[in-house]
Amino acid sequence: MNQESRKTERIFQEAFESQDFFVLLEADRHISMASSRLRVLKYINPVNSSDVAKAYITREKTPKHNPRYRYRELEFDPEHTKVDLLNLPIVDSEMGRIYRAKRDEVFNSICMLESRNTAEFLDRSRLLHGTADKTTLAKAEEWLKLEPEPEVPDQFDAREAKSKLDAVVRKQNFLCNVRVRKYLSSDAAAGEASVALRKGATYSKADIASLAVHEIQTHVLRTRNGAMQPFRALFFHGFPRVDLPASGYLATEEGLATFNEELAGVLTNRRRRLLAGRVKAVYLMDKEELSFGEIFNTLTQKHKFTKTEAYTICERVFRGGGYTKDHLYFYGYEQVRQCWETSPEDFEVLYMGKLGIAHVPVVKRLYKAGQGILYPARYMPKFFDDLPDDIRARLPIEIDEEDKQD
Repeated sequence: MNQESRKTERIFQEAFESQDFFVLLEADRHISMASSRLRVLKYINPVNSSDVAKAYITREKTPKHNPRYRYRELEFDPEHTKVDLLNLPIVDSEMGRIYRAKRDEVFNSICMLESRNTAEFLDRSRLLHGTADKTTLAKAEEWLKLEPEPEVPDQFDAREAKSKLDAVVRKQNFLCNVRVRKYLSSDAAAGEASVALRKGATYSKADIASLAVHEIQTHVLRTRNGAMQPFRALFFHGFPRVDLPASGYLATEEGLATFNEELAGVLTNRRRRLLAGRVKAVYLMDKEELSFGEIFNTLTQKHKFTKTEAYTICERVFRGGGYTKDHLYFYGYEQVRQCWETSPEDFEVLYMGKLGIAHVPVVKRLYKAGQGILYPARYMPKFFDDLPDDIRARLPIEIDEEDKQD
């Protein structure tokens, strides 16, 4: 252990042997309460989406003006919550700095929600999530060249898809409610302990297999594991960025879910193209300042997306006033793939809660190989049981043979 590592270890030890630990827990409680009120997607998914979509999907000519979206009213007092956050006493330590970053992230998320339909929303989104750059765009362009699989005639409606995903939840053996919801800017979205499917959408067997891995066995699973850790604001609601916006938990969250789809053999070319289309839409909206209609036409005419696919991609990017989060899927995928190739021993750590690749060192120091203050991941993805032997051999995880037989 080098001198810097010993210094960091001493800082942690001093914090957890003093009253600072209890100050951190109090900060954790307040930040957790504020985080639970945010529900960002609830407040930025347009309530008039279906009406707006018709103008782009059913008409021959693309509307010239950007859509005018309407949103739900905030169901909490943003000013009171912000004041509460700013008044929190937070210790000056390694963990204290992480908690300050988390407090600032929640504060900026509230400001972003308050600024819906204004230019400030895009500024806040950049601050929280960063934005697509030319390097990421170039990689996305490669996926956009892929030939999508043929459309499958046998499709399931949202209720039928829910039934099939419920079976996956029962096998994983943790709390997760699969629901059908009206206002979604995608066909599916994961909450803290739930997965929502969009009413009116249809799903193929491949779609359902992808959702089972991406939403249930990654997003909800990491949340359930994080709920058992002592620092709920971090492990349950998500670690903040440590430097660049893309170093927060969210890049790894979406990147791990996408990589897991690939690992499980359910990442289709159609899915890759959708993710790449989102990256390009973020870049065109933010860096080239193209309109909704111009990006819609680019996706349909140049990249051969259907009108429905192109509209959904554009809505995700323009909702709120400019939401740049979708570039993180691709950025995070590259991060997780590199971790898998260079540090497979760290892969299991990613399932201990909602942490990012950048947070693995601090989490390992807190865990101390099972001798620290953190708990190991209780739940691991069930699809691991069915991986080929050569891939399973790379996982630093004990596969329960009894579970495999089930």
